[in-house]
Amino acid sequence: MSPISSHQHIVVIGAGIIGIQCALELQTRGFSVSVVDSKEPGTATSEGNAGCIAVAEIFPISLPGLIWSVPKMLADPLGPLSIRWGYLPQLSPWLWQFLLAGRRRPSEKITGELAALLGHSWSDHQVVAKRTGTEYLFKHEGFLFAYHTERGYKESAHEWSVRTQHGISYTRLTRNELLELEPELNPGFFAGVHVPGVRHSINPKKLVQELALEFKRNGGAILKANAKDFGFRDGRISQVFLDNGQTVETKGVVLAAGAWSGTISSKLGYKVPLDTERGYNTTIPSPAVSVTRPIFLVERSAVITPMEMGLRIGGAVELAGLKAPANFSRAKALLSHGKSALPRLNLENGREWMGFRPSMPDSKPIISRSGHHPNVYFAFGHGHLGLTLAATTARLIGDMSSTDLTPTEAIPFSIERFV
Repeated sequence: MSPISSHQHIVVIGAGIIGIQCALELQTRGFSVSVVDSKEPGTATSEGNAGCIAVAEIFPISLPGLIWSVPKMLADPLGPLSIRWGYLPQLSPWLWQFLLAGRRRPSEKITGELAALLGHSWSDHQVVAKRTGTEYLFKHEGFLFAYHTERGYKESAHEWSVRTQHGISYTRLTRNELLELEPELNPGFFAGVHVPGVRHSINPKKLVQELALEFKRNGGAILKANAKDFGFRDGRISQVFLDNGQTVETKGVVLAAGAWSGTISSKLGYKVPLDTERGYNTTIPSPAVSVTRPIFLVERSAVITPMEMGLRIGGAVELAGLKAPANFSRAKALLSHGKSALPRLNLENGREWMGFRPSMPDSKPIISRSGHHPNVYFAFGHGHLGLTLAATTARLIGDMSSTDLTPTEAIPFSIERFV
């Protein structure tokens, strides 16, 4: 299994935050790179990102006891985790693996693996930001967990204990201390927790666009098309066939097409249990309130993020696949939680959005070399951690493509775990 020689050409499929970061990283290692995507960089899932480098989000979505919540997920279409009835038959195999991952021992193992990976996320972003001049798109004000009730606050004690074990620093806040940090918050909150190590992007779409411009300035090509099939020579990909009739000769491929990666993976011999977490949000251009840092309304599963284009309020998870129409009642429900938390919030002219987070049932992304074709690399399935892990994923893909070795930290995220 020989590495790809530097100066050879690699195709990256996907122009979201993961794909563009991978393309930039490969350029720094001497490769010639083309990005293939029918959409402009940053205009799909990356556009509506909540913006957080979420180093504290070390837990899988499926946790012990979640199985008993499935009836509620089906009954409440506006709940924090919901399933569309019509999608249940198709979702069932994924859902079964999802529930198995939530058992105590598997979930504890996954938590440790995610924590180890997330521990590198900001340092990796920082390297790229300095190199590309995009530091101005990040703020360092930390992240607030705001608890409406004493019960919610006390029930979170175990999670915070686990975060402590994994080296995540935080400060517990009384109601008054919470309001000192964010005076616009409703004084009815019980308490909060501040995680100082969290940064956030003030414009995730612009971040991807700026990185894409840097990639092009360095000689990279962005081809506006879809990859539809591949040509092979001696067990390695040698050609990428595009739906515009073009054929691209290549020495390697990185698949970073987010929620659309499953179909392409199947053409490479893998049947991966990839599905989507639909995310909804509303961005308010003139909110009339001042918020300094992202705030997670814990009991409501809603995130409020201050950005340069306004205040973004979103969150929660809907499992409904790629084809069902959007249910913007979810965005409206999240917006009402934001209004409750920020009583002076002006809701006028909000722009609703829905996007597809690529989701694996064990909440672990695939960051991996292919066992079938040694010049194929996978970088998808990051769920709600796409922006967070983009630079780290790119570094690991760069390491794999440059050497015969898989970095130790990438081993738990191999695609072979589904073979």
